[in-house]
Amino acid sequence: MTTETTTTDTSTEDVSGLKSKNADLKRERDEFKRKLDAAQKLLDEAEDNAAAGDELAKLQRDFNRLQSSFNDLTAERDTLASDLKTTRVDGAISAAIASGNVRPEMVEAVEAIMHRKAVYEDGAATIDGKSIADFAKTYFAKDGSHFVRAADNAGADATGNNGAKSVDYSNKPFGLGEYQAMLKTNPESAKAWASATGNGFLNG
Repeated sequence: MTTETTTTDTSTEDVSGLKSKNADLKRERDEFKRKLDAAQKLLDEAEDNAAAGDELAKLQRDFNRLQSSFNDLTAERDTLASDLKTTRVDGAISAAIASGNVRPEMVEAVEAIMHRKAVYEDGAATIDGKSIADFAKTYFAKDGSHFVRAADNAGADATGNNGAKSVDYSNKPFGLGEYQAMLKTNPESAKAWASATGNGFLNG
């Protein structure tokens, strides 16, 4: 409990720091853009005056310096935006895996699946149109139940079955990586999934 709280607090601080730096960079970038536009205007005016050769050369140098600084700021802001995306997506997936009580040996497989499905738009990380937390709850209760520790996976065991028939595999999109992971932990379910989706040849 203490570890999860510390991880959440750290993630929140990371995101807050990145957002603050992003805002500062935006203000600085906007100021450079204003100066850049002003320099371009002066440059255009000087070009119209053939007699202003020295002035034109000086303005061109000033403009080039501003353009270089502006490009550097743009690159830094793009990098920061990428870092913010990574922090938010990684944090949401880690929290979902912890809440879902995923089996330790399957954490990397689940991370790979969620990262492949995750979409980041307008500052929000989602999977299939849902927050990662909401997606994980549904996923671990059904299609991804084999990734969850047995004590937390009621599945079909409660009715005396082995769990292979608790999922309608014909409606579950087939994924080779997930199939291979399932084959190690729940081979009967993996083979049923492959057969139901026309991939029975993988069962050997």
